[in-house]
Amino acid sequence: MSKSAERPHRGEATPANRVPVWLKPRGMACAVIGGGRVGARRARRLAEAGAKVTLVSPALGPEAALLVERGLVTWMSRAYRYGDLAGFALAVAATDDPAVNAAVREEARARGIWCNRADDASDSDVDFASVIQVGEVSVSIATGGAHPGLAKRLREALAQDLATGGNAFIRLLRRQADGPGDEA
Repeated sequence: MSKSAERPHRGEATPANRVPVWLKPRGMACAVIGGGRVGARRARRLAEAGAKVTLVSPALGPEAALLVERGLVTWMSRAYRYGDLAGFALAVAATDDPAVNAAVREEARARGIWCNRADDASDSDVDFASVIQVGEVSVSIATGGAHPGLAKRLREALAQDLATGGNAFIRLLRRQADGPGDEA
């Protein structure tokens, strides 16, 4: 295998160029461009975490429409235009048009706003990890957008295991939770 084949491509997400953090978006102004399934999922996660979400899309899928109906997000019923990201701290580009997503990314970059580009993880500042929450334990799984189906299956299997205490590793962690060294 050649050395160039062994190295990640420029911009490719690797453990060396990613820092896993938990964002606390309470009160944060977030723009989600795109009213389809992916935009709705990301808007819901942000809104449920306390963000003030504005959804920009000329049309809404059923999931996004429900978010608007429930008052979880504000809807701007039109296509994205340059300037829409003014005043936002985080942008999500989740349309079905790569050119629009690229334009959102470019505006975000120009304004110093973190951006998640749903169609191109390598052109994103942030990823939306798959999250498991069982009691006080939260686990996130990220593939850098390369294998979202794998992340989902792993999340489901791990959530089941965490909920039931099914394997030796989880039982070991639970036994050690009250022991020395728990102050991490």
